[in-house]
Amino acid sequence: MIAFRADNLYKEKAMPEPVLDEEGQATLEAILERRPAITRPALRQKITHFINLTMQARGSTPGGKDLVLEATRFVISPAFTPHLDAVENLGKYRDRRSYKFDKDAYYTAPRIVKRWPSVAHQPQKPPREMKVLAFNSSPRKGGNTDVLMDEALRGASEAGAQTEKYMLQKLNIRYCVGCRKCKEPGYEKICSLKDDMSDFIYQKILDADVIVIGLPIYTGREPAQLATFFDRLDCERRFDTHEDRVTATRLIKPGEKTAMVICTWGYVNDAVDVYDHIVERMMVLLHGHRVETVEALSACGFAGMLHGFDDDHRAIILRYPEELKKAYEAGRALVTGE
Repeated sequence: MIAFRADNLYKEKAMPEPVLDEEGQATLEAILERRPAITRPALRQKITHFINLTMQARGSTPGGKDLVLEATRFVISPAFTPHLDAVENLGKYRDRRSYKFDKDAYYTAPRIVKRWPSVAHQPQKPPREMKVLAFNSSPRKGGNTDVLMDEALRGASEAGAQTEKYMLQKLNIRYCVGCRKCKEPGYEKICSLKDDMSDFIYQKILDADVIVIGLPIYTGREPAQLATFFDRLDCERRFDTHEDRVTATRLIKPGEKTAMVICTWGYVNDAVDVYDHIVERMMVLLHGHRVETVEALSACGFAGMLHGFDDDHRAIILRYPEELKKAYEAGRALVTGE
């Protein structure tokens, strides 16, 4: 993530405050006002450090509004994009948000699906022998996340794969209680808790060739259902006892499974990558369980006065067949490698 990559730059060498013009200084203060007070000193230091480096490289001074915005976009999470849009041009930002109260604006707002660059992979089995297991962490059946997942699964199914999808909210998944029994050498169960994870979900995950994770962004992160689901996957990491040592083992073997992540959020503009850091986080969690993400979709534009539906309470993405096609093609490629 860019934000983390820049974290230590300003610590290496103390720099003086950059020379900003009046508009640049006002922009910097407006940005800082939108952040929690306790975080402002560190953020100011990061932004001004980047501004100084940029002005040195370009041989320009003083710095203006555009440079302050450029610096902020470099050092801060992309999730802050709506705030920066408001600072950059408040009138344009308000016009863009007319989809919240104007139905015509709602129906004409852009809905964008971005298919991430695919990872070249060769499935170990032909599609007809593959099992694709999907988990939707959105509580809205028939919502935009659900529809995109169904299109991806249709692509996999029509290529010959067996597909199955679960709505996490409908499952009985208890919170991890931190008992650590799953880490005890020789422990025979996968998890000590009695719920749907232990009853059948763990086994389905072990039997699957492909895992599909669907999530909407809620308050800047994944839904609680998905966080709990990933917490409960920690028991996949095991320990074995030998005469002279304890070794770590895994229930999932390297190269055994691939994955796809589908993520949606509400903000209506062309910044479809605003929450890609959350998508990446899901990929990292899967990678930690030796499941390699080879396909991913990011989609935005699902907020507004009808909350992502149309007047018939159908997912608004259904009105964008060319965007839906990307999900179908990604799902097909997931099991064919093509």
